[in-house]
Amino acid sequence: MFKERIYWPDSFGTSITLSDKAVVHKIKDVCRLKKDEPLYLFDGKGQEVRYFIEKVSRTTVAVVKDKSERKQDQPKKRIYLGFPLVREERIDFILQKCVELGVFGFVPFISERSINKFPSINKVNRWQKIATEAARQSDRLWLPKIEETIKFNDLILRSYALKIAGSVDGKIIKQDITPAEGDVLIVVGPVGDFSPQEYSALANNNFKFIKLAPDILRVETAAVFAAGLVNYFIMRE
Repeated sequence: MFKERIYWPDSFGTSITLSDKAVVHKIKDVCRLKKDEPLYLFDGKGQEVRYFIEKVSRTTVAVVKDKSERKQDQPKKRIYLGFPLVREERIDFILQKCVELGVFGFVPFISERSINKFPSINKVNRWQKIATEAARQSDRLWLPKIEETIKFNDLILRSYALKIAGSVDGKIIKQDITPAEGDVLIVVGPVGDFSPQEYSALANNNFKFIKLAPDILRVETAAVFAAGLVNYFIMRE
């Protein structure tokens, strides 16, 4: 069933007046919602509340809180994706699709064969907007976070219950690959793959190598497939 959702990071008051131009335009001109129709607000921290539209004006939309709400505890198993800095359109695709597939957090990184330039604040804010919009559209209650870009060597030292790296020489998955509890880190290589030194570093830091396909995948394809694969095993439980 279709429902219109708005990301609302503030408190859920009894009545709220929405004044953001983009939000008002979407409600009034795109979705054409009218008085007494429902509008769902989610805070990105596990809670969603249903409101009803009380008044639509040229620049604002006034809504009144309903009793209906949805809550979700933070997942016991969370998927994190480490992705290399690549061309912008590839990152856009990774963020959008992997949010839909349950990724909880994203860690951009710089490696030997990736783009070797830290992104600007404006670019990171744009990435976060893409992730927020994907969460809104996919009915998620928890907002994925884009973490600060780090170096490859710093990423692989992080502690997770399970650390996975895609590799053409990895093992074919024949059984559940998720831990009994804890978070999972998935790392995909840049265009041209990880260097031999980086593969050695991954192996020395307890990464498991998995074979995602018989052929070489693009960065964004590997990221989406790996995220979907891990999410599938988590969702089966």
